[in-house]
Amino acid sequence: MASLVLLKTPDGSATGERIQLDSQPLLIGRSPERCRIVLPLNAVSREHAQIEVNQGQYVISDLESRNKTFVNNKQISPHTPTTLKDGDGIKICDFLFCFRDETTVTKSKLPLPPEVAPQPGSVPPDEEPTNSTVEAALQRVTGQQFLDAQPSDKLRALLKISAALSKTLDVGQVLQQIADELFDIFRQADRCFVIQVTEGKGALIPVVAKSRRQNDGDTRFSRTIVRKCLESLQSYLSEDVSADSNFNAAQSISDFRIRSVMCVPLATQDGKALGVIQLDSQDRTKKFTQEDLKLLICVANQASVSLENARLHEVLLGRVKVDEENKAATKVQLGILPQVTPNIPGYEFFARYLPARQVGGDYYDFVSLPGGKQAVLVGDVSGKGVPAALIVARVSGEARVCLLTEPDIAKAVTHLNELFFQANFEDRFITLLASVLDPEKNQVTMVNAGHVAPWIYRHATRSLEKPVPESVSSWAIGWVPGNEFESITVELQPGDTLILCTDGILDAESADGRRFTEDGVVRAVMVNDPDVALTAQHIGKRIIDAVTAHAANHPQFDDIALVCYGRLETAGSPTRSGEV
Repeated sequence: MASLVLLKTPDGSATGERIQLDSQPLLIGRSPERCRIVLPLNAVSREHAQIEVNQGQYVISDLESRNKTFVNNKQISPHTPTTLKDGDGIKICDFLFCFRDETTVTKSKLPLPPEVAPQPGSVPPDEEPTNSTVEAALQRVTGQQFLDAQPSDKLRALLKISAALSKTLDVGQVLQQIADELFDIFRQADRCFVIQVTEGKGALIPVVAKSRRQNDGDTRFSRTIVRKCLESLQSYLSEDVSADSNFNAAQSISDFRIRSVMCVPLATQDGKALGVIQLDSQDRTKKFTQEDLKLLICVANQASVSLENARLHEVLLGRVKVDEENKAATKVQLGILPQVTPNIPGYEFFARYLPARQVGGDYYDFVSLPGGKQAVLVGDVSGKGVPAALIVARVSGEARVCLLTEPDIAKAVTHLNELFFQANFEDRFITLLASVLDPEKNQVTMVNAGHVAPWIYRHATRSLEKPVPESVSSWAIGWVPGNEFESITVELQPGDTLILCTDGILDAESADGRRFTEDGVVRAVMVNDPDVALTAQHIGKRIIDAVTAHAANHPQFDDIALVCYGRLETAGSPTRSGEV
């Protein structure tokens, strides 16, 4: 038989009056003509709420009342039936009720919030649950709530645990300290487990398994109890597991000789399961009580906060370590890049490298070749981070060797491709624009291995053009084993400049997500004064300034490498040192 017990009225009294419920709908409100339970308070609506039977269970619905209806301090939605369980607290304005259902007395919600919990004497002793199993929804029990209900020695123990947990951010130390303190508090406990659940797979890891008996090597735990606790995020207490119908099918409980057990979930504030704390006894005379469960819930709440803080601290340390590694890799990568530009009479060079927040694989290089020739390389290794930077270091060295030992640039890049495959970089690859300047002939021979196509600024026509046709561009290095690369040769007239860059320039984004693109490069070079003669340094600075202005304060997620080099306008012009 189900009933409502009146716990509190507007004047603060706890009457203990019991209202029996039956299969007929029961209206609660201010109207004596319509309601079976009349609440004489203006704040109560005339027809405030209704309790009825729905598929064998009692449910309560709010009837669009002005001041709402609350179950366990949570507002229920109008005309949406909320199932009632034994021990639920119902609040209507300043009236508090406790729903009791003897048909489900084997489970009692524990603990109720202090303002809803039955006051001493409000429910007759013979109505209290007598079953040994208590199921409790995970709640944030405060120290003050615990102080109101617990003896001073247990309160001191809770405060001791709180102080201990606040002194360390080491996860292992936190968990071990929890187990040690729990053994001091719960003298009847034979074993204590602190079990964490891994992210993703949800594996159960017993990070602490402590036994009071020195010769007891059996530190296995019951997965049945732990899984039940984690899945529902509810705390469980059984005074005698062997007589508990909830667990009689679990063979592990019998094997581990568990008699009395408490299991409380560890969870974040947003309800994410972190693990459980389980205490059990193997002695029939040593049983845990409901007061013990309340205390363990308090400890679990404190432990959950400490575990979450420790986890966040580890994440922060991990990020700091990654940042330090990235800074070191960036420093190494910058050390690989040339510190000065070539000094070739009649030519001017500009080079700039802008690293992103995360280490990438962009690079450029200048290699002096026999006969006064000058190789200029711009490349981009796939991927980010330290691995990409390490590949850059190796490829840049091997590229130098290939260019110095093979006069034909196409054959040199073909050999570099073979070396890349021999290194077994798996799914990595590198795009590369390799060019060789012959200042005596004023010619540039280029090989494009899947890289951003270069531009030539033609001084005579004040225009930009793409000198490498698509038919000559080839696969990136590391894509096709045995690939034969082709080259193309172009002439540089007085004032002409070659522009080589990585895709970090084209992919640079503004705050609203717009890419810089190739059109941005064209606009930067030709902006406002197409009739003005431009040198390599003028063009390089214009492009860098335009990209910087386009991105503004938007984070740069890819490295930027830009090299511009070209022939000065007149043969008698002095040699100009470039910028890095």
